[in-house]
Amino acid sequence: MPEPLSDEYLSHTQKIIIGLPKGPWPVQPSEHGLPDQVGPICFLETWSDTERIPVVEFISFAREAVPALFGEVARQRDEIAVLKRHLRMLQKADGGVVRG
Repeated sequence: MPEPLSDEYLSHTQKIIIGLPKGPWPVQPSEHGLPDQVGPICFLETWSDTERIPVVEFISFAREAVPALFGEVARQRDEIAVLKRHLRMLQKADGGVVRG
């Protein structure tokens, strides 16, 4: 099981995301019709076209997915914090007894 992400890591990631040019980043073909540019990233090279296309598609997808996933992590952390506070309140009201 992976370790929880630290607040410092999440803050650093958020700063990087905010600094990026706006998305989505469309995939654009070269003069040969092969994808070689994604948004502001151009001249992508790999040893074979079978590697290039998945890499380009990943970069294009990641521009929108990373902020969405980051937002989901933040949302879940907030929800967990609310649930923990609620659980502590219930335990206090029940004299500290945990049932169930």
